Amino acid sequence: MSIVISKLKNLTKILVQKSMSAKNVEVFLKATKVANSGCEANFPGKYNDISYEINFMNIMVIPLKIIKRVSKIRNNSILFTNEISLRHYLQDFNIEITCEDCFLITKQMNKIDFIGIGGSAGSLEKINNIVKNLPPSNISVFIVVHQQKDKKSLLHKILQNQTTHYKVAEAISNQKVMPKTIYTAPPGKHMIVTGGYIFLIDTKKKHFSKPSISVLFDSLAKEYNQELLTLLVCGYGKDGSDSLENLKNSGATILLEDSKECEATPMLDNAVKSGNYDAVLSLKDINKYIHNSIKGDKEFKDKDIDSFLQEIYNIYGYDYRDYQKNHIIRRIHHFYNLTQPKNFDELKKIVLEDKAVFEKLFLDISINVTTLFRDSKIFKKVKDDLIPMLDSFAELKIWCAGCSTGEEPYSLAIFLEEAGLLDRSIIYATDINKVVLQKAKNGIYSKSSYDLFTKHYYQSGGKESFSNYFEVYDNFVTIKDHIKEKILFFEHNLAMDSIINQFQLIFCRNVLIYFDQKLKTKVFNLFNDSLDNYGFLVLGNSEMIDRDFINFKQFDTKTKIYQKKR
Repeated sequence: MSIVISKLKNLTKILVQKSMSAKNVEVFLKATKVANSGCEANFPGKYNDISYEINFMNIMVIPLKIIKRVSKIRNNSILFTNEISLRHYLQDFNIEITCEDCFLITKQMNKIDFIGIGGSAGSLEKINNIVKNLPPSNISVFIVVHQQKDKKSLLHKILQNQTTHYKVAEAISNQKVMPKTIYTAPPGKHMIVTGGYIFLIDTKKKHFSKPSISVLFDSLAKEYNQELLTLLVCGYGKDGSDSLENLKNSGATILLEDSKECEATPMLDNAVKSGNYDAVLSLKDINKYIHNSIKGDKEFKDKDIDSFLQEIYNIYGYDYRDYQKNHIIRRIHHFYNLTQPKNFDELKKIVLEDKAVFEKLFLDISINVTTLFRDSKIFKKVKDDLIPMLDSFAELKIWCAGCSTGEEPYSLAIFLEEAGLLDRSIIYATDINKVVLQKAKNGIYSKSSYDLFTKHYYQSGGKESFSNYFEVYDNFVTIKDHIKEKILFFEHNLAMDSIINQFQLIFCRNVLIYFDQKLKTKVFNLFNDSLDNYGFLVLGNSEMIDRDFINFKQFDTKTKIYQKKR
């Protein structure tokens, strides 16, 4: 954990590594104190001639003070990171940061079963590389490379030398499309796919080419829709470009190789001009995307997963052993694709020997989707019925277990404020994920999120001016300090940790759905021990308390709110 500052004439270079301690925050603010010199009032975004290069390395989230400062100096700063999670976090607040060695794509990743590849001059080396890096899977691949009509093609033989996972064949007409097969178009014929079959047609050239990339791509768009990934690599001309709109409308994913990697660039330049693509990526990142978006042939045995989770518990102290196995396997599959190990043993070795890698897997397993006043019916019930009943307590203690990025405890604090109870309340907000806890402490949200929060607030029965609870900035909003001061955010593991206090109200929504029955019972015992008599437990819509816990009754038949009996 360190911060390094150097100056070159008018450039201040700042390197922050691993995390930002309170001391490092102050050092950072001092290094960028020009942003508070007062000149920004008269010259917004222009602070003398000083500029900044700021590198956040191995940092997934930064404190609110740093976000505010970076936002002030962003017009004369260049920001870098190697963590895609930090890039996504800052993008919500219109703070641009370059992500080096990160895989970036804005479109939601589809499950890919079919790939179409097109290229011309200089493309053979690129396609060789793609085929060589294809992971084992059941996909089918269709390739068109511009070739001279009067020469026999060796393309399929060249590509076969790059892979043992797939059969590579030069396509023939009326041929059924098979999995684990790569098809190349022969010279002098257009290749199309329809009804699950490949056909070769001898119509006129398109864009001076036969086979034509556009002809193939148009047929694939009609055949495979969202199951299709299309790639354009180096080449001359504009073949393929006019088919991109059809592909986009069909829901296919369209990736273009970065023309900086090619000598022959017109094909890619024309494709970029069309505007119909999802991303321009390096060949390295194209291969990463393919790994991320196809399922592959990886089947993990239960005993391997059990052993892996036991070792995680032994080494890092995080207990996933009683999480639902299907959920764990889905997340490990996804992480497997991201890291691309040779096998499961290598994945285990990477995770167990590198805590930073483990934390990425840990964050991947932890699902964090929430919003202020999520499920307005629940919060309206809490506001109208539960909070008035809690007014009888001299001191009110509330626990939000699995609080994620803080929206739930902030929602409760706002309604407690309106009921006049916040001053004598304290909210314990816990999660096992330290990164989302830092985001929760920040209490910063995008303007679009704020608009959604406002809608949910009034749907939940809010009567005040919602803006009373926020500081509003140009590109984001933050929860006001008097709300934050009543919330304690800290790490707590429901699977391992014990009671932390006695509470009158416990929120634990959409957390237990990831636990098996054994762990659910353990957590319900924890809640039973942590809840005062006549206290309330609020669960998610898909959750319910075990029948064995007879000292709980359902408080409301339309919601999953329970009350503890005496």
